[in-house]
Amino acid sequence: MRSLRVALLAAALAAAACRRGEETRFLNFDPETTAGHLPSGWSGWEKTPENDTFVWAQAREATVKVRCAGGSDRILRFRAWAFLYPGAPEQVVTLRVNGTRVDAAGLYREPHVVTFVVPKALWKNGENELRLAFAYAESPKDRIPGEDDTRTLAAAFDWLEILPPPASLLGR
Repeated sequence: MRSLRVALLAAALAAAACRRGEETRFLNFDPETTAGHLPSGWSGWEKTPENDTFVWAQAREATVKVRCAGGSDRILRFRAWAFLYPGAPEQVVTLRVNGTRVDAAGLYREPHVVTFVVPKALWKNGENELRLAFAYAESPKDRIPGEDDTRTLAAAFDWLEILPPPASLLGR
């Protein structure tokens, strides 16, 4: 219960900071913290059986708008899981920051945290675009017998955070 209160407090502080034009540090993929941050490629907010909010990336590409002061490397982390179906290829997400490719990572059936180190040269002072490109986006109705969901789904996202990296990750 304490971790839930801490997460809720962090989300509220992040939302307030975004409203003031400060750096985006945390998005909980709920209406309170991500409204205005998800311009394209996303479905509406949903909840897991445990009542955690999440959003499906429902296209081969999805964008996230964040604010940043620039000037330093950052760690970008998110908790996500792939839409998988029988015979699906590996789901891979490729991150681009302001048009430049950072790296790619595999996504799995179970929720897990994906981490990228984004060099300071890619961040602008002000609004920045994170573009997530996926290996595929498929409709459950077309891939899973008995399903009636016609949306195309790539991966579900629970939260995203942007942090300055510890010096040990940068070899200092």
